[in-house]
Amino acid sequence: MALLAACDALAVEPIRPGQESSLIRAVFADRHLWLLSDAGQLSAIADNGNERVPYDLSTPVLDLCASDGHPMIITGGDNRTWALRRWTNQAWSTVKQVPTVGDDLIALSCATEATTLLTSKRLIEIGQDGQLHTVQLRGKLPPGIVMAIHRQGDHIFVSINGGEWGGGLSRIDEKTGAIVSIERNDSGELCGGPLNSGCDPSNGIAAEPWNPRCFAVAVGLVHMMMHGRIVEICGKSIRPLYTKTFVSDDWGVMSKGRKPPSETIAFFGITSSNGSLWAVGADGLYRIDSDGKATITPLPAFKTIDHIKVSFKYPQLILVMTDVNQRRSLSGSVPMLVPR
Repeated sequence: MALLAACDALAVEPIRPGQESSLIRAVFADRHLWLLSDAGQLSAIADNGNERVPYDLSTPVLDLCASDGHPMIITGGDNRTWALRRWTNQAWSTVKQVPTVGDDLIALSCATEATTLLTSKRLIEIGQDGQLHTVQLRGKLPPGIVMAIHRQGDHIFVSINGGEWGGGLSRIDEKTGAIVSIERNDSGELCGGPLNSGCDPSNGIAAEPWNPRCFAVAVGLVHMMMHGRIVEICGKSIRPLYTKTFVSDDWGVMSKGRKPPSETIAFFGITSSNGSLWAVGADGLYRIDSDGKATITPLPAFKTIDHIKVSFKYPQLILVMTDVNQRRSLSGSVPMLVPR
C-alpha cells in the first residue's frame, strides 16, 4: 500500500492508470468529502457536489483525518520530518513538524484529546499544547491496513484489515508501548470467533452511544466465501453484538439439495450517531440499537464523480466505494462509511 496506513510499511507506489479509485481514507470536514488514494493523492468533493477537486501538495499525502471540523493531513518529503498540516481559510498550514527518526508512518488519528501518529516503532501523541509524547512500541502489529484508531483510557485500540490474512484488533498501552492482540476463540478451531486476528479483518471501531465503557468493531471479509459480524468490546469482555446469515443467490442452482455453507454478512465500516451504531455491510446500511437488533436499508444508488462512486443520500453519513480491498482479498468494490 502506498499509504502510511499499511502496517507492513510499504513505500509509496508510482501512480498507475486507475489508481485514483483505490481509496484508502475518506473523511467529511469543512462541508467537503475529502478523499485519499493509496498513491498519496488528495482530493475533495463538496457536500452533494458533482466535481472532484485534486490537491497537489508537491509530495504524497501519507494519511488524512478530521480535526475540529477541519481536514488534517500528514506529508513527508525529506525523510527526516513529517509535516502535520490543517486546511483552514482555504489554505494548508503546517501545524507541527515531527522527526521521523528513520521510522515508517503507519497511521494518523485525530481526537479531541490529542493527535496520534502510529509509526513502525513508536506511538507519538501531540497534545493540544503542541507537545510531543513518544513511547517506543513493544511488539509488532499484524500486517494490513489500519482502518481506525480508538482511544480508551490509557490504551489505543487499532483495527487492522489484512484481507484473507485477518488483521483483527490490537491494543497499545500508551505508557509502555506494549502491543497486545485482542481476541476470543470460543470453538478453538482455526478461525473460531467472535474475534480472531488470524482470520477476521477489522474494518472500523465506534464507541457505543449507550455505554461509553464499550465500543464495537466491524468485521468483514469476502474471499471465496463471506463472513463478518459486529463485535462488542467491554473491558475484558468480547462478544458478538450482531450477525446476519448470508446465503448466495445462486446456491439453490449449485447446491442440488446440499445444506448451504455457514456464511455471514461482512461489514466494512461502523460509526456512532443519534444514539445508535451505524454499520455498512455487503448488502446494506445497518442501524443497530443497544439490544442488538438492526434496521436494514438497502445500499443506495451511487453516482460516479471522476471515477469515484459516492452517495450523499443520508444526512448522518456518506458512502464511498473503494477497490483497495482487492489487494488482499477477492471482495471487489466495497462501501466505505464516512460520518458527517
